[in-house]
Amino acid sequence: MPHQKAKQTAKENIDWSRKKIRFSFEYYDEGHPEYCLSNWGKEQIVLTFKRLKDINSKNLLELQTQQPYRFHEVDWSKTIYKKGFTNPTVNCLSPFQFALVGVNGRLARVFGAFAEGIFYLVWFDLKHKIWPVTLKRT
Repeated sequence: MPHQKAKQTAKENIDWSRKKIRFSFEYYDEGHPEYCLSNWGKEQIVLTFKRLKDINSKNLLELQTQQPYRFHEVDWSKTIYKKGFTNPTVNCLSPFQFALVGVNGRLARVFGAFAEGIFYLVWFDLKHKIWPVTLKRT
């Protein structure tokens, strides 16, 4: 039994922020057709998977500190979905979003949740509608 306890302790002490991101479609929400990747153009889908492949080579710390990812937690109060995702299971996880640089003039975003090194992809927001931002005039 001591061997099992040692394994559990080692697992609990994993620093997920330094492990490479893995993606899961477990909570992908096809119930929101406006946020389904299948509605995007072929070129946009190809670029999206290239960007996901690039992000998959990074860890959470790199994604949060390096440009151009804009990988950060979601503040639902600033979005059009004040209560978060429609799936209560994924809503129990930390919500995150990131930019799909090079897709749709830098507007495209992915919304999902992050837990134990896995980013659960939920919504693909091509036109940045979920978390609208007011452009600042310079």
